[in-house]
Amino acid sequence: MKFLTNIDLNKNQIVNVAVHNNAGNPSSPVQGQIYFDTTNGVKKLFLYNGTAWIDLTGDITSVVAGAGLTGGGTGGDVTLDVNVDNATIEINSDIVRVKDLGVTTAKLNDGAVTTIKLGDNQVTLGKLAQIANLKVLGNVSGASANVAEVTIVTDLASASSTTLATSSSIKSYIDSTVGGLGNLEGAWDASSGSFPVGSTPTAGTKAGDYWYVSVAGTTGGVAFNIGDVIIAKVNSASTSSAADWIQLEVNRDQATESVLGVSRIATQTEVNTGTNDTAYVTPLKLVTYLNNAVGGFAANVGNASATSFALTHNLGTRDVTVLIYDNATYEQVYADVVMTSTTVVTVTFAIAPSSNAYRVVIKK
Repeated sequence: MKFLTNIDLNKNQIVNVAVHNNAGNPSSPVQGQIYFDTTNGVKKLFLYNGTAWIDLTGDITSVVAGAGLTGGGTGGDVTLDVNVDNATIEINSDIVRVKDLGVTTAKLNDGAVTTIKLGDNQVTLGKLAQIANLKVLGNVSGASANVAEVTIVTDLASASSTTLATSSSIKSYIDSTVGGLGNLEGAWDASSGSFPVGSTPTAGTKAGDYWYVSVAGTTGGVAFNIGDVIIAKVNSASTSSAADWIQLEVNRDQATESVLGVSRIATQTEVNTGTNDTAYVTPLKLVTYLNNAVGGFAANVGNASATSFALTHNLGTRDVTVLIYDNATYEQVYADVVMTSTTVVTVTFAIAPSSNAYRVVIKK
């Protein structure tokens, strides 16, 4: 990715960045350029000051021993001395660790672990060992209340705010509740002359069970069309009386824009303005709108003496997108771009590009 102009981050950070890695000094450097030399035996960071590469990594010239350190100076190893008393700490297989008796009772005095923190009025061994059947230890009365036995119930009929329910009782309650709700039963042939009878999830029609009409016909004195819906108003709804049923969309043959949501085709003006939300858009009107709304302009730029190029696109708006790419490699590059006016975009490079080196594409 090539940038052909300076990048101003406006005092923001570059996070997780790695400088240029190179085996040896980069050619034709400029003042302020930095790189990391990956050559074996070098592995250092360098800065070009305009005349030479300067080592930025620095060096440690000496180590001062003392307070547990031996050796040091301008050469030689530095050793950390650990006072191993074999009572509190030891070294075993190059591992420094606390011995079994290294932590004394003074380190666990009343200020750290007190008897009240494990007192009888919280959790005792007796309570853990003697917990009754269908009981658990818990607190259902407040954040600061004592731990006590909490009853587990096996049916939600006896549920309360101070008990817990088993998973079996919860499942049974949900199954019985859902089983009593209205259910989509499926298709119904209205030409049969009788209203349907429910079968799922339990046999018999329940209030709220509903069907959709798959075959048109008349039942209970009511004419039904394909796609109509009937809903049982009561349990064990009648198979002959329409009074026990709710009929939906039984006037489909009289459909209008205000009945059953039938819509019309939008005009080209409505598509262009985008203000109508109740009409359909045809492919032709959509293509016409896009062709009018989306325009474009492209031109080659570059000569040896200019860095700035004013391009007249005549798209009538500053709301445009500008893309620049290299005419030789077809890589996208970056330069300064200014929407000068509703008809002109100005592109500026840090260094004058060669003749027709770059292609500028402008789109609405």
